[in-house]
Amino acid sequence: MTNEVDKTMEEKIDETLKDMAVNNEKINVSQVAKRLDTSNSTLYKFYPKKITDIKTAQKNQKNKGESIELGVEIEKLKKKIESLKLSEKESQELSSDYKVQNESLWEHIQQVYNMYDEMLAERNGFAERLKHMN
Repeated sequence: MTNEVDKTMEEKIDETLKDMAVNNEKINVSQVAKRLDTSNSTLYKFYPKKITDIKTAQKNQKNKGESIELGVEIEKLKKKIESLKLSEKESQELSSDYKVQNESLWEHIQQVYNMYDEMLAERNGFAERLKHMN
């Protein structure tokens, strides 16, 4: 008869662990004992194998939480990478636009220098003609 009671309690512990995991409740020996309306010491004394199960479920729950946090962090990083890729593409487009503008400005500067050289040549020619007039 003791084995039947033990088995029933072990099944209750298993069901409680499953229920707590499904409901995302904090799993530890105290919480399981509380849900089963028993004491921690009863679990430790009469069901030491189930303590291992409880601790394993607790670790799994912690790992699941960490995994979720890592998943969220990974998604944030993916979004940041996409944002950086877009920023890089925009920067390259802007750089290309500046390059085209700079080339255009350089052409205008060369035209201004050419006009200046022509005006200087005309001025020098005019100055030479004035010298010969006097």
